Amino acid sequence: MDADLLQLTLAALAFAIALNLKLTLAARRSTLRALAPPATLQPGHTLPAMRATVLAGGGRVVLGAAGTACALLFLSSQCPKCRAKVPHLTSLVELADAAGLAMWIVSEEPRWRLASLLRGTALASRTLRLGRADYRLVNPLRASPAYLFVDRHGTIEATGLIGDADWLALERQLTGADGVEQAA
Repeated sequence: MDADLLQLTLAALAFAIALNLKLTLAARRSTLRALAPPATLQPGHTLPAMRATVLAGGGRVVLGAAGTACALLFLSSQCPKCRAKVPHLTSLVELADAAGLAMWIVSEEPRWRLASLLRGTALASRTLRLGRADYRLVNPLRASPAYLFVDRHGTIEATGLIGDADWLALERQLTGADGVEQAA
């Protein structure tokens, strides 16, 4: 009986050591990630090619491919400002399409959360889901409501928060408020 108790004690001790080692290494990785500043894509950088899944239908899209200018919009289902912007984005997406600008809502959130955010709109067909690593690359600070403007060569032209000067300039171009009917 003493041998059984000793074996059980040794097994529990080995398990505790393995668990401690695993938790220590996970904490170390987390700390190193937190200390490293996120790499941010800035104007002038090239958007790397990445595969995304369309929320409605599950089709695949390659972002960063040259050929079409695009506006990537970052919204969060947890953001009240984002929810308030969704109705206005529906008309902007249609105007952008007519102007030759691909406007995409981009997220890493689960489908059900995105569906909740977009309920009552036709934006699911203009919403892309990225994997966590790709999303961290295009929106490392997880800013929302935010955007990234990419020209037809795949070069980032502007980044910022929806509502800033560059965003308002795009809105004026799309709505024709400044006499320009085509997006750059």
